[in-house]
Amino acid sequence: MTATITLSPEECARRHLKRTDYVPCTDAFIDCRIPGSMPKENFSIIGPGVTQNPAQVINLREPHGFNIGAAGMHPGITNNLHLHFTTEVFINTSGRYLLRWGAKGDDGEFVIEPGDIACMPTWIFRGFSALSNEYGFLMTVLGGDDTGGIIWSPEVLKRAQDTGLWLSKENTVIDMGATGQSPAAEDLMPLLPESELATLKRWTVAEMRARVVTRSARDFKPATLDCAAGNDWEIAPAIGYGISQYRGHVPTISEALGFSVEWMHVPVGGGSASFTLSEKMVVICQAGQLDIEVNSAPQVLITTLNEWDIFSIPAHTVRAFANRGNVPCEAVIVIAGDSRKQAIFDAPTIAAAFQNDCTLDASGLMARASILPPSMLS
Repeated sequence: MTATITLSPEECARRHLKRTDYVPCTDAFIDCRIPGSMPKENFSIIGPGVTQNPAQVINLREPHGFNIGAAGMHPGITNNLHLHFTTEVFINTSGRYLLRWGAKGDDGEFVIEPGDIACMPTWIFRGFSALSNEYGFLMTVLGGDDTGGIIWSPEVLKRAQDTGLWLSKENTVIDMGATGQSPAAEDLMPLLPESELATLKRWTVAEMRARVVTRSARDFKPATLDCAAGNDWEIAPAIGYGISQYRGHVPTISEALGFSVEWMHVPVGGGSASFTLSEKMVVICQAGQLDIEVNSAPQVLITTLNEWDIFSIPAHTVRAFANRGNVPCEAVIVIAGDSRKQAIFDAPTIAAAFQNDCTLDASGLMARASILPPSMLS
């Protein structure tokens, strides 16, 4: 059995990424001077993401198996067409956005609303524009520790060159300013040829909408064993197999992306029992307030997340969630790995659930204890 990890107060503080700690970079990408794309704000919160500016502030550099960042979007601002090599997931924290895709941006489009989660495929050009009249914050989860960067649409690179910006082979921005000169061709990232553009899969609107979990479509259930022991919190899967132990839960996107994304709902006065995981977990508070308790007694430490705050929990760390605020809390959970994650509860919690005729079957999903073969219960 793997020993649990005890976090110090200093380590908890390092892993608590507050909304006020996020630092925007307005020249992270090659399109930052293109009309309609100023000011562009990029945030690298966990990992560098796909920033093209070495000066980008990164709140937590520790590898997690995924990157978490955000785009700060002022009204009318556009992020131009580009493609990723690993999956990009949009978590719409605030604002409304028009997503469009295709080599020319005309294969399809739709609007994502606050609370929607959209999973963009790899090797597809995508761009998005802010539709709201107020500042919006679109969070992202990118697959892998090394995302490989991005490829820009040839048209975007040409427009950027007109503003004095070029893209090097090292995937960093070269600023030639107003000199009118261009760098040596051998130092530049080549444009993607039309022959390659023609090979990219074309996604229909229906196919893309099937990769969106809207706020209204979330399927919240008391989804872990401790709920049968009297704890009050719920899970709604979105992408991949996370910690839900409810047999009826199937994520909208189940392909292997390297991480899972789930919604968590904790009512006022509610919370979970203590449990451990074998994987790293990141909790993103979306609404309300959430207390995260780590370590076992007598070394329990409490970190309080406010809206847009993030907490990174190492593998094999005891943790529990509690809502001591005055409004319900909603948060997004991101966990490394493609397989179903197994939340391990302590013996008293398991026994209390069993007294209420609930246990886990051989797949690690909740079932009535009284109908399982006795050999499974020994």
